[in-house]
Amino acid sequence: MLSPARPARPRRFGFAVVLLAVALTTACGPDLGKQNFPRTTVTASAAPVDGPIDDPAVTLDVQRVVDPCALMDPASLATLGTPDEGARYSDDLGECHDQLTDAGGKQLTLALTLGDLLISSSDPEGTIEGLPLQVDKVDDTSCIASAFTDRNPGLGISVQVGYEGGDSCGAGQTALQKVLQRMHNNPTRLEQSKGTLLPLDFCTLIDDGTITSTLGKGSKGAAYGLHGCSWDGGNASAYFDYRETYAPTAEEDGRQVDLGNGITGYQQLETNAGKRCTIKWLHRPTKDDQGEVVSYQYENYHDDAGADDACGKALTAVKAALPKLPSP
Repeated sequence: MLSPARPARPRRFGFAVVLLAVALTTACGPDLGKQNFPRTTVTASAAPVDGPIDDPAVTLDVQRVVDPCALMDPASLATLGTPDEGARYSDDLGECHDQLTDAGGKQLTLALTLGDLLISSSDPEGTIEGLPLQVDKVDDTSCIASAFTDRNPGLGISVQVGYEGGDSCGAGQTALQKVLQRMHNNPTRLEQSKGTLLPLDFCTLIDDGTITSTLGKGSKGAAYGLHGCSWDGGNASAYFDYRETYAPTAEEDGRQVDLGNGITGYQQLETNAGKRCTIKWLHRPTKDDQGEVVSYQYENYHDDAGADDACGKALTAVKAALPKLPSP
């Protein structure tokens, strides 16, 4: 049975992001255990449950163009440990991974995610650098510390820590505090090549009239991570985003479809309990056979799905968005 599925990016930070392998190193001398770094100060009272978060330093517009790995520079993380040589890397937009060795010889893995989807049963338990703080202990060795930057939808900045033999939640809050301090102090921006989609708000690329005509009345758009938008509430749902990945092909992504102005897309229709049509195209090549790949996904799982022209409606939305994209 075909079930509703959102695009692969962005991933849920706590449970879909795969932890880096955590190696246990035996320390020489005393066991520095859970107290190898200064504890983060968190305010005693929780932030209000409702109401806007008005911090211009952490808006999605800012987060989209910030270099995530520059937010975890060695100087900022010095209280946690020494970065392992060559361990820092970014494999997706808005993410950075690193591995440190603490003063006692134990290793920590860090995974920073900007524009994270904060899905958790726990309530904010204070504030960190003026933002609501949420801490989720995954297991005995891993924890996720998150700061809300938007409550509706629940989006924020999170650091997931794996720390064998150490205080993963304490380390996560310390790392998160350092990241937020960097965000408030002229953070390093990513280089923006001509025609890049990096700074775009995908919720602004399709006009309301097109959304209503293709998805139905009552459709509401909301940011989906840093570089995507989702629409729900109408007769159908849609997800629109981009990521840096391999260019789509007919073998992997369905038949070719003409999007106009010399742009070739790849269209794939899936049917069973409903209809899902995905259209992908390469907006701009970046390196090797990869590039900025845009994806629009239309989903209808209602009773009328059998007669629905899912790919026709997806194509209508895509053609409405294309003129608003920058020229590569």
